[in-house]
Amino acid sequence: MEKVYVIINEQHKLFAEQEELLNQKFDGWEFLKVPAEGWTIEQQRTIVKTHFQRGETAVFASPVPHLLSTLSWSAGAWANCCGNHIPDNFAYCREVWVFHNDVREKKELPNGKIIQVVAEKGWQLV
Repeated sequence: MEKVYVIINEQHKLFAEQEELLNQKFDGWEFLKVPAEGWTIEQQRTIVKTHFQRGETAVFASPVPHLLSTLSWSAGAWANCCGNHIPDNFAYCREVWVFHNDVREKKELPNGKIIQVVAEKGWQLV
């Protein structure tokens, strides 16, 4: 079974709708939690080497730009170059998904300022 990692900041949690989408799409998944202070580029390169070697899937719930770029490139390279024949020394991520939500809700702060926040409903896995 292919491994699915949900990449999320340790200070965040998934909305119920996001978990539902994951459960509908994948047979199983696990969190890869990003520390509150983030990862350096070297740490992200290590994550790629230790977690994305043989066709794992990444789902981004929190943005980690360098990791997103690296895994997206490897998924595209695998799909375009290797197909079903994967060289032994080729590390790759099979698929990269992100959570997206167009819906915003207005929220009033204690100081009276009104801001827009992402809604709990309206999530898509794209």
